Amino acid sequence: MSNLKNKSLITTQEWSKDEIDTVLKKAFELKRNFKKGDYKSIELLPGYTLIMIFFSPSTRTRNSFEVGMTQLGGHAIFIDANKSWLGRKSESIKDTVKVLSRYGDVISIRIFPNITNWKYGASNQVVREFVKYSDAPVINMEDDLYHPCQALADIMTIKEKFNNIKNKKFVLSWAYHPFPLPLSVPNSTVLIMTRFGLDVTLAHPPGYELDQKIIEQAKENAENSGGSFEIKHSIKEAYQDADIIYVKSWCSLKYYGKPKEEKKFRLPYRGIWICNDELMELTNKNSIFMHCMPIRRNIVATDSVCDGKHSVIYDQAENRLHVQKGLLVSILKS
Repeated sequence: MSNLKNKSLITTQEWSKDEIDTVLKKAFELKRNFKKGDYKSIELLPGYTLIMIFFSPSTRTRNSFEVGMTQLGGHAIFIDANKSWLGRKSESIKDTVKVLSRYGDVISIRIFPNITNWKYGASNQVVREFVKYSDAPVINMEDDLYHPCQALADIMTIKEKFNNIKNKKFVLSWAYHPFPLPLSVPNSTVLIMTRFGLDVTLAHPPGYELDQKIIEQAKENAENSGGSFEIKHSIKEAYQDADIIYVKSWCSLKYYGKPKEEKKFRLPYRGIWICNDELMELTNKNSIFMHCMPIRRNIVATDSVCDGKHSVIYDQAENRLHVQKGLLVSILKS
């Protein structure tokens, strides 16, 4: 297994498959120990401090990291960036990070595209600037391009639900949402799933294409892993015989940073690009339904799907806790 000590995580695409497997192996181990109540093998980071900088709101990300660090015997500090000198633009990233990385053992940052005025890739560049100046490892808790921690929890969940995931049909399906959402989850999802040999179908209406660079990377990943990658514009064709349905909305790159125009563009798909029982009936008998949450019920997916026999959304959310712990232990104690 790989030695990840002091390694920063910006996107899983920049980590080797072996490095990803190292985190997943540790996450599964820590989850088993936690379920058994074996707390001595859980408290692996006594005296360690995680500094969490949030420019954007969070439920699962903040709490999974904070609870995870507590379970590991360490301490997590929450910083609302908008109430700091950094968020008020009174202090440079360099000065902030240089100081904080001397206080904490690891720094994490969450910054959505609205913080950088929806300039494509600008929030990701902020994360990379953190990495450049930090003397401690940095974890990307989501920027405008990537959400690697969510991706790790997602592949952990799939591995947990299927004995063999190779060539399972994985569908990432766009869904209508009343507001434009970043591309971080879809980007990270197609990138990690194609690394693990799944047969990945990306389904969306015309006009909701992902960045061509992401598509090319996904195709290359699939070729190297023995999986496949295809794009469908028919939601019914995409769902047919699927093993995993992952529903997520994202904004159109065509109208990126133009919310009024984007809203008009997406409105015709309301009530059509929604995951419902009729569509789930097209999937395999033992298929699973996934969503990163928060989910707009009866807009993105119906109540009957969210609460139905296929749904694993709460297991998926729980695995954020365990994979975060696996990540922290791997980069701090390897």
